[in-house]
Amino acid sequence: MQEQIIAMISEVKDDAQLEVSLNGHSSIMEDGGLDSLQLITFLLKVEERFDIEIDFEQFEFDCMESITIFCNYISELQKTASA
Repeated sequence: MQEQIIAMISEVKDDAQLEVSLNGHSSIMEDGGLDSLQLITFLLKVEERFDIEIDFEQFEFDCMESITIFCNYISELQKTASA
């Protein structure tokens, strides 16, 4: 899942170098360098790719601190959706 998230960040930023430089410890906002519009685009791609729904009113930006934390957040949403 981490590789897919990194690939999506790279695609949204249109920066192939990010696929090499980002890892599980990378901050999506700081290391990925997403601006607000890119962040929305990224989150919509995540929703579509992983067949989840992110509640933007309840969304905690703390889960963007690292790609690993964000992947755990997605996994929890997937469990909730399939329950």
